[in-house]
Amino acid sequence: MKPILFEKNETAFTSNGLGRLQDCTECRVTEERNSIYECDFTVPVDGENFDDIRCGRIIGVRHDDSQDIQPFDIVSYSKPIDGL
Repeated sequence: MKPILFEKNETAFTSNGLGRLQDCTECRVTEERNSIYECDFTVPVDGENFDDIRCGRIIGVRHDDSQDIQPFDIVSYSKPIDGL
């Protein structure tokens, strides 16, 4: 599933928000044992929604068999490396 980008005030997660990150090349959700989930994703700088990705917004990802969207706050991003 491709991640979905949402505004920071989204609560329902039933729409496509600001858009799906169709150009996403990698999306990984990890959970520390009985702790927090983290989501790392990679998109190209020339991707369709790249300019909309910023701290404070939310990324929605389906990461397990339940098919529920898990929201993640975008808290940081790195400078592009090799165009990603």
